[in-house]
Amino acid sequence: MRTLITLGALLTALTVALGQVEPRGENPAIRVNTLLGPTGLITVPTSTTTRVERFQLGTAFGKDIRTVSLNWGIFDSVEIGGAVVDRNNRDNKVIATAKVTIIPQNFDWLELGFGAIDPFDAIDNTIYGVASVNVRVPTQAPEPVVGLRLHIGYGTGIYRDKIIGGGEVFLGNRFSVIAEYNGVDTNAALRYVHDDALRLQLGTQAKVIYFSATYGLSF
Repeated sequence: MRTLITLGALLTALTVALGQVEPRGENPAIRVNTLLGPTGLITVPTSTTTRVERFQLGTAFGKDIRTVSLNWGIFDSVEIGGAVVDRNNRDNKVIATAKVTIIPQNFDWLELGFGAIDPFDAIDNTIYGVASVNVRVPTQAPEPVVGLRLHIGYGTGIYRDKIIGGGEVFLGNRFSVIAEYNGVDTNAALRYVHDDALRLQLGTQAKVIYFSATYGLSF
C-alpha cells in the first residue's frame, strides 16, 4: 500500500510541476521494443502497447546481452510477445512477454500499463505496472514547444522490487531524447524515427554503449 501511495504522489507532483497535461499521443517514437521485448524506453516498459494487428520486430545490443524480440498487438491495447536472449557465457533463453494498457474513465491523459516479462521464469519472472502521461512545455504556448512524456512505475524480478521510470523529450517528429531508471542503472539514449515503421536508438545502458532497432510490420 505504501508503494502505491508513493507512486500516486510522484505522478501527481510530476504533472503539476512540469506543465499542462496533454491527451495521449500517437507519436511513433513511443513504440520501440525494449532490451527484453516489451514496448518502452531502453530497459523500462511504458504503458504503450503495439498497435492492434501489427507486429513489432526488434533487436538490441546491451551490456553482456543481445536480444531479438517480437511483439504482436493481438487486441486493442493488448500486446503479447517473446524474445531470444543471448547472454555472455550463458545458455540462450527464450522468454515470453505480455502487457495491457488501461485508460481510466475521464482520465484520457493518463495511461496505465500492466505486464509480465518472462512469466515462465527462464531468467527472472518479472511483474510490473507503469503510469504514463504527456505534458506540454511551456503551458503558455499555443502549440507544444517541447513534447514531454513521463513514466513511473514499480517492478519485481529484474527491477529488484523498486520504483522504475523515465521520460521522453520529443525534438520534433524525428528525434527524441530518452532517459530511464530501472531499479539498478540510469540509462539514456537518442532515438531516431525514420518513419512509422523504423525506429533506431543509440545511447548507454549500464554504462556501456547500447543500440537497438525496431521495425513495425502490418499484414
